[in-house]
Amino acid sequence: MHRTQTEFDDQLTFKVFIFQFVNFYSSIFYIAFFKGRFVGYPGHYNSFFGLRSEECNNGGCLVELAQQLAVIMIGKQMINNAQEIIVPKLKTFIHHLKISLDKNAIKTRWEEDYNLIESQGLFDEYLEMVLQFGFITIFVAAFPLAPLFALLNNWVEIRLDAQKYVCETRRPVADRAQDIGVWFSILDGMAQLAVISNAFLIAFTSEFLPRLLYQFQHDSNLEGYTDFSLAVSPNGTMNQTCRYRDFRDKEGHYTLFYWHLLAFRLGFVIVFEHLVFGFCRLIDFMVPDVPEALEIKIKRERYLAKQALADTDTIMMMARGLDEEEDDLEKISVKVDSTIKTSKKS
Repeated sequence: MHRTQTEFDDQLTFKVFIFQFVNFYSSIFYIAFFKGRFVGYPGHYNSFFGLRSEECNNGGCLVELAQQLAVIMIGKQMINNAQEIIVPKLKTFIHHLKISLDKNAIKTRWEEDYNLIESQGLFDEYLEMVLQFGFITIFVAAFPLAPLFALLNNWVEIRLDAQKYVCETRRPVADRAQDIGVWFSILDGMAQLAVISNAFLIAFTSEFLPRLLYQFQHDSNLEGYTDFSLAVSPNGTMNQTCRYRDFRDKEGHYTLFYWHLLAFRLGFVIVFEHLVFGFCRLIDFMVPDVPEALEIKIKRERYLAKQALADTDTIMMMARGLDEEEDDLEKISVKVDSTIKTSKKS
């Protein structure tokens, strides 16, 4: 049981995000890091549940990943923008059919708001932006144009959301909030995941490191690299000689180049990850979250508030002192009156 409504909202947001994360990114992660990794080689193909493992096309898994991201960043975003236009219109039309207000009568403000559909909040908007942030950061090495298409989409969506919230939905009840809640932690986690993901994409999915190592060990002009990257099927496994993409010898064993490449890939991942994280920490250290001029103004306002509170306490103490002096004067005047009356009687 959550102690506060904020804790409940944060936990619910995180659970929904995890579900949507698996739903949207599972196929992308499969193509990027698992597809074509456990195929085997001619005569010794691996199978799962009686089915042969799927291979990448001739262009490699990185090309398939780029195609998948292009479909998402172009096609899916166009469909989402169409939904942003059509769905509120349909809801407004259905809502007008349900209510019965005279269109010609002069309406009050609350009656005009009642004609609009109820606002669903900003949760879906946050979720859409966070998922888009993941697509343009976690796999940016495979599809560098993703940020550009995201920018073009956001230019359009800003106007669509403005039209929806200003003209088609009721004004929501404003709630005070300190920050964006758990969404900030989610964005920070996705940014760190993006560094690791892009490091593995460059090292294991792309042909960048194999080409670089071949240039260093064999030929700087990459002559003969294509033939070098294709292995020959072992004898007796196929009716005719078959070439396939892998670094194996004629018996199907990994070559020495494969083990050098594996060590090179792991070293690249470690160096890349440390450099990027170190650069991010350096930026965090050099660029403060609050500008110095604004921090000075905040401190000044706090000082003035404390000074005003201290002045208020001083005024209250002076007022109490004046009240006590008035009480003392009244007591003295009463004693003087009683003394005068006693002297007259005597």
